[in-house]
Amino acid sequence: MLKLALCGAIAATALLAAPVGYSSAEAKVYNLRYADIGPPRGPRAGALKWWAAELESRSGGDIKIKFFWSQSLVKGKATMKAVGSGLSDTGTVIGVYTPAEFPVWNYANTPFLHSDAWIGMRTWFEMRQNSPELLKETTRQKITIIANNTTGPVQLLTAKKAVTSIGDLQGMKIRTTGGWTHLFKALGAVPVKIGFGELYSALDRGTIDGTVNYTPFVKAYKHYEVASHVTEASMGQLLGYGIAINTKLLNGMPKKLQDIILSTSDEYMDVYAKMYMDASDEAKTAMTKGIDGRKVAFHQLSSGERAKWVAAAASFKVEWIAKMKKRGMDTDAFLAKFDKIHAKYKKIVAEKGYPWASTN
Repeated sequence: MLKLALCGAIAATALLAAPVGYSSAEAKVYNLRYADIGPPRGPRAGALKWWAAELESRSGGDIKIKFFWSQSLVKGKATMKAVGSGLSDTGTVIGVYTPAEFPVWNYANTPFLHSDAWIGMRTWFEMRQNSPELLKETTRQKITIIANNTTGPVQLLTAKKAVTSIGDLQGMKIRTTGGWTHLFKALGAVPVKIGFGELYSALDRGTIDGTVNYTPFVKAYKHYEVASHVTEASMGQLLGYGIAINTKLLNGMPKKLQDIILSTSDEYMDVYAKMYMDASDEAKTAMTKGIDGRKVAFHQLSSGERAKWVAAAASFKVEWIAKMKKRGMDTDAFLAKFDKIHAKYKKIVAEKGYPWASTN
């Protein structure tokens, strides 16, 4: 649980170092435990490390993050409840792991809905600020999402067989998640549910023939050691996940610290998007050349073939709308809001470029 360490004998010194507006009563150190699904490598881990360092620096040392990587504190599927209960103060919450609790947020995991990492994260974070349906889901779980995450474009990683057509997929055991389970079933594959942390061993043992995956994470998780082909189908992104913090904890902090957490977490999305894009290019180059003698071949779908995959995914949205309408949700208003916000960020990139472009 959260450890609050009073500054004690060095309270006066700490007060001088603290941001303007603090009182001695507020000069506490918040040692926050962060539960994460993955190892401390790759672009998302890099962005999280930046985030933690910035929180500590901007708070004058009053916020410190201790990471528990690779599900060492709690399993990925248990992180939502762990953060809500206070077992973990913060953590990476993934909507597809608890679909019953996040039916609205999981619309962000619709195949072929997004292609750009920055636009996707910004769209869904703004949607969260303006959609009671999304806020209600996390309020019930006693968590607050302070930054949206993304996997980046969803690709297909296969162990031994290259896939460039629907015919190649027939009968293949493909690890899927979210809307991609629906998609690959429609394409004739056999969807398999396996946690992301178990993919290496599943590919190595032949439990699965392939998996939905993301180019920089193929390298970061060393999946290139047990799989040789990537089909760059760009099937949308998994955007229904992000950084969560215990709501009671956040609301109980001094206003100054709350502001630091919220503003730094907002910047995190820009930092992560840039790191992701850079890492994706680097990973593809490295794996094509070979890492420790292991090469990955990258394949493309023809435009006609990709159109078939897009068509196979279309019914996912139809089914989601029908399900949400049965629950009384105004899906037309929600989707209109989504289209407006999505268009806003597409326009920003088209006219001004990414936010980091002006700082280079």
